[in-house]
Amino acid sequence: MNANRPRQAAGRDGGTSTPVTVFPNTRKEHPARICARCFARNLVGETFCKVCGDELPTASVAIDLGATRRVDVGATKATLIVHGSGDASSDLAVALEKEISLIGRSSYSDNVKPDVDLSPFDPNNYVSRRHAFLLRRQGAIVLEDLESVNGTFVNVTQQLAAHVLTPLRDGDEVTFGQTRCTIRIEGIDAA
Repeated sequence: MNANRPRQAAGRDGGTSTPVTVFPNTRKEHPARICARCFARNLVGETFCKVCGDELPTASVAIDLGATRRVDVGATKATLIVHGSGDASSDLAVALEKEISLIGRSSYSDNVKPDVDLSPFDPNNYVSRRHAFLLRRQGAIVLEDLESVNGTFVNVTQQLAAHVLTPLRDGDEVTFGQTRCTIRIEGIDAA
């Protein structure tokens, strides 16, 4: 029997009901390199993770695209407002549209290109190259410090422990090194 041809399947009662056409699974597996740290899917030829920058494992993993799909739970719109030199005209609003956004300082020699580059706001290099992740998890925005040298703080007083997910609320002030930011989170109506 040809594997790609649809076949007729009998009902539960032994064939007395109307036959149902069953199509075979025609999805193909695509090889990928999965980051052991952030579980991002990378292309086979890449040696470093495109999200967190860690070195990828040498073996590629076959992913069945039909097995599991990500479901957007409680869509939110998030914006990170980076505060400049003090006046509101120097502030920068960055829309956080990815599921995982890397916050840090760009470094062309180390091939680090964060989603939110704080280099222009950090003249003394207090922000690490890979400072923190802002992630979407179960309808919330959470923050993860990536073992930064000068720390990540929420609302000035709470210093985050490395690799501990901390949920953020609308209006929380987040400090990366000495660079102050404010997170704005809005729910999106499904209507």
